[in-house]
Amino acid sequence: MKIYLVRHGESQSNYDKKNGKNYFCGQLDVPLTENGEQAAQSLQKYFENKTIDCAYVSDLLRTRQTFNAIFNNSIPSRMTPLLRERSLGIFEGEMVTDIEQNTKYSRFFEDEAYSSFRHSFTQKAPEGESYSDVMERVVQFFNEVVDDSMSSIVIVAHQVVIRCCLVYLGYDSEETVIDRKIENCVPYEVEK
Repeated sequence: MKIYLVRHGESQSNYDKKNGKNYFCGQLDVPLTENGEQAAQSLQKYFENKTIDCAYVSDLLRTRQTFNAIFNNSIPSRMTPLLRERSLGIFEGEMVTDIEQNTKYSRFFEDEAYSSFRHSFTQKAPEGESYSDVMERVVQFFNEVVDDSMSSIVIVAHQVVIRCCLVYLGYDSEETVIDRKIENCVPYEVEK
């Protein structure tokens, strides 16, 4: 099966981070920016001569908007929460600097045992998910949702989910995938 992995277009959170408003996004339901919408539309040309059996899309707004901008509902699709971005728990929506300065959470930034929670298969924010938790969702998605009789699918999702897909499909390892930058609206073409 051919699989196209697509990270959503630039979201409001991505834009804010580039412009100095750095907050934990995770599963916050933020929209695409105008640039994100345009980048997604530009992928229409990439996919125009490809036969796609189905698109599987995270149920968050930014991925649904990306799917609609690329395909305009011209192919079958299925929305699923299994493809949501990693939950950052009680940190979601909070400014990074505010959390870093809060003595209640200082261990997540100062103690080596916890400070890797943003990029760890084992550590997680309070009430959030680790990469391993996301990997469990990815495995469940491939085992229970994906129709293996299809020859070509698109997955529209998020950076951590795509990283976990690459590990699950054997294209990367837990040790190195965390450093892999998954660009917005740059498709990865892989095989299962």
